Amino acid sequence: MMNQILFKQTFSLDYDKLKTIRQWLKAQMNKLNLSYELSQNIILVCNEYCVNLLAHQKKKASHVELKYGLRNNQARFEIIDNGSHWQAMTKSIQSATLPEEPVCNKLGLALINTYFPDFKYIFSNSKNIIRFNLPKLKHKPQLLIVDDSPSQLALFATFLRHHYQLVLFSKPCEALEWLAHSRCDMVITNLHMPDIDGFTFRDRVTQLKHCQSLPFIFISGDNKDTTLLEAARAGIDDYLTKPLDKEKLLTILKRVLKRHSTLASVFEKQLLDQMTPYQAELPQKIIIRDITIDINQDPINQGDFLLYREPKGNNPAMIILGDNMGHGPLAKANGIGWFGYIAGLLDAGIESPKEMCRILNQQLLSAKNNRHMICLMIITINKDNTLNIYNAGMPSALQLNNSNVTFLNENMGLLGINNQITIKPTEIHLTSHLSIHCYSDGLVHHPMTENFIHRLNHHSAHKRHQEIWHNPQQSSIDDKTLISIYRETSSIP
Repeated sequence: MMNQILFKQTFSLDYDKLKTIRQWLKAQMNKLNLSYELSQNIILVCNEYCVNLLAHQKKKASHVELKYGLRNNQARFEIIDNGSHWQAMTKSIQSATLPEEPVCNKLGLALINTYFPDFKYIFSNSKNIIRFNLPKLKHKPQLLIVDDSPSQLALFATFLRHHYQLVLFSKPCEALEWLAHSRCDMVITNLHMPDIDGFTFRDRVTQLKHCQSLPFIFISGDNKDTTLLEAARAGIDDYLTKPLDKEKLLTILKRVLKRHSTLASVFEKQLLDQMTPYQAELPQKIIIRDITIDINQDPINQGDFLLYREPKGNNPAMIILGDNMGHGPLAKANGIGWFGYIAGLLDAGIESPKEMCRILNQQLLSAKNNRHMICLMIITINKDNTLNIYNAGMPSALQLNNSNVTFLNENMGLLGINNQITIKPTEIHLTSHLSIHCYSDGLVHHPMTENFIHRLNHHSAHKRHQEIWHNPQQSSIDDKTLISIYRETSSIP
């Protein structure tokens, strides 16, 4: 099971639907800012696997569910179908290899085994699951390179592929189409191209709102003074003349990226300094009847945000834990903004978790550039000591009861990534010796070890909270929030 589901959706399965599935996957990968290479491989493997389902299952699957998330910080992608199982699936994929000579068909299983060899096929009477553990790729800046010369593109690939993620195009129009729905860290383009010259290409790129401050470098064999002056007036970051020198190219790319990163950080920090949370810090302990809620948060209501509503009449107490996706000052600023939006929903009398999730999801989807996503957990505490936990992309809550350890895996995926969400809570009756621990991903930057979790069961509920908060596996840079809920009678002597 995944500890944190980021997106999932169910599709009817037929050949005509494959294009829709590919386009949907591409959109989700783009929103999560996954690397171009990994995104392409996931889409390709999904398409090839679905083709095999359509071609080889005795009882054809009518639907597939696609799911992406994390298990102990290991990225996973799953395809779940309701057709008949194929007992030889694992062996067939593992034995499939790409041919030495180029061919055009019967490559599906070999492509799956080549791109994602770490997989597991699981089947039961009602469903089949193929689960891919995705490779952990070191983050590299992504460069978009446009040159009408195939040999020049090959040279760029040779010089840069070990240092950067590369997206290569020989036609500027195709690069513009890609940029309209994707992001990169820098553009490098040839100046003189047959269809669109470099100056025109840059003008069209900067018309895209998310590309207005994108670093830009021209490459050309033209070293005329008039051309160099025109490039300087255009405000590009650098102009390199052919033939290219590898070490000089690497040095200039590093310098330009560092300068833009510094400027962006300064701007984002200035923006953050102008914003303040709408709600003061919550107390570290809240008492509702015989239920105790322990809270720790660092920093207060920025990237992570936290709201609490006291029980009123028949309305239950409510705790809302949110985490704006992303890192750095801008993510914190966005977190403060969405904190205020959710507080506004509560002040307007919208206290149904389902309605709140639905409204917030639609608002996030309609936000500019459609790039806003939020992990959200809403916890309601009823008079009969029943908890309802609605999880949208947060790490799975941890349930401890002195002998058993359970992760509450019911999860609808991130808000702001998908129109189709199933809003369904996990219901728990809070009894003695039982404690529930909900946290943002900064607290489990690396997975808590089994020994650490099982040791928690030997402590009182409050001590469990303290131990989790001081978990040595937590992130040193990400925002952290921990909420622990338990009955006062759940203390262990």
